[in-house]
Amino acid sequence: MKKKENIIIIVVLVVMILAIIGVSYAAFSYSGLGTKVNSITTGSIVMTYEETSNTISLNGALPTTDKTGKTRLTDGEYFDFTVSSKIAGDVNINYEISAKDVTTSERKIDGSNIKLYLTRLTDDGEEELMTPETYNEEASSNSYTGRPSGEMSLYTSSMNSSESNNYRLRMWVSEDYNPQGDGGNLEFSVKINVYGQDRVAEEVSTVLLNNIPKENQ
Repeated sequence: MKKKENIIIIVVLVVMILAIIGVSYAAFSYSGLGTKVNSITTGSIVMTYEETSNTISLNGALPTTDKTGKTRLTDGEYFDFTVSSKIAGDVNINYEISAKDVTTSERKIDGSNIKLYLTRLTDDGEEELMTPETYNEEASSNSYTGRPSGEMSLYTSSMNSSESNNYRLRMWVSEDYNPQGDGGNLEFSVKINVYGQDRVAEEVSTVLLNNIPKENQ
């Protein structure tokens, strides 16, 4: 009778595991300044975050329209960077690009007056990934990418093969802001962060073995 019950338990486990494949998770993140290539390795993937400029900052900038801001290429008004991956095995990476207010000056302009705009650089020019949006920090984190709360989400995507993407972030003061009476020379700076999380499907036989009670093995 005991043996029969054990066989039934194993059969049920097999059916359940075939219906729901177990997954394991590995997370990575990087943020920083400089002009070097930084790598984050989780065992199954390597993601590089290449910085070609410093943190994007505004100092004493005047309000501008979205139409003008989307095309500006003045130093300090855009930030170019590259996110690439080298993936081994059957892995899907959910990743997210975000911005974090790192302004240290006491003469700081409020983020509600700042617009951000992200594009992907292509052979044909630039591909819009988000419309101009006011700086706004997320109240909750993103469990799919590993992004923490307290940062502005700019773009979320996924990778399932080795690839490389070049991005450009622009930032400007909203045209709705009235600079009269602010004393001038206000500042605002953001750091670009990249977060990602991979999901690796385990083999059914391995999951099965891990779920069978020792007395039934």
